[in-house]
Amino acid sequence: MSLATFVMVLVAAMLHAAWNLAMKDSGDRLVAAWAIMGVGGLASVPVLAALGPPPSAALGWLGVSVCIHVGYALALARAYELTDLAVAYPVARGTAPLLVTIGGVTLLGDSIAPLGVVGVVVVSAALMSMMRRGSLAGYRWAVLTGLFIAGYTLSDGAGVRAGDDAIRYIAVLFVLQTLVLSVVVLRMRGSGAMAAAVRAQPLRLTLAGLGGVTAYLLVLIASRTSPLGLVSGLRETSTAFGALGGYLFLGESVTPKHAAAIAAAIVGALLILAGS
Repeated sequence: MSLATFVMVLVAAMLHAAWNLAMKDSGDRLVAAWAIMGVGGLASVPVLAALGPPPSAALGWLGVSVCIHVGYALALARAYELTDLAVAYPVARGTAPLLVTIGGVTLLGDSIAPLGVVGVVVVSAALMSMMRRGSLAGYRWAVLTGLFIAGYTLSDGAGVRAGDDAIRYIAVLFVLQTLVLSVVVLRMRGSGAMAAAVRAQPLRLTLAGLGGVTAYLLVLIASRTSPLGLVSGLRETSTAFGALGGYLFLGESVTPKHAAAIAAAIVGALLILAGS
């Protein structure tokens, strides 16, 4: 992983934390997730119209990924409804890197130096240590969210490599994801709730959506040339940014334990850079 890729994924982590904060701070987390992802879908339409679809080799992976991304949105919204950001976010993001590392090596032929593996383990352990007490149901939905994260990271990584294109891939992904999620949320919440959410926070949801699609584009660009486990481990440092954002904007406390975990996650990120 080059220094430029390292910085790119860190920027993606910060943007990811920002849109999760916006989602958690909304009245209806599922509708907020739909609106945020819908902004990415709308922004992708002109890109798709100008560049066209990705190569056919990526289309199968796209179909798999759309289903996983919709499941991820539903699970994440439920986790945020049942427990705090400080519980759900570390569990979900800390679960994924080790699974992605194993999947990337065994399924996609990634090669990771031992120091890089140590960095991924340190990041995951640091994130999981940031958990606070929460409801058992909240933990379960957060773990399920982590499984979805691992699934779409692997399928999207395989898709951008198969098609050798990140921009057209993510444009189709966000358009299809928006269409499917719109149908699901319409049935679950109704058009009135969807319209009310957009009217209540139009600027925040728009900025969060643009941040979300930009963050994932940066991740997919990095995934074309870097081992998925390293990209995933580094991206999940977003939890540290999320803890800081929760303290600044949601009134959640940051304990010495959180500060130590954030420091450990930074060490793990540096190990990923040194071992790549």
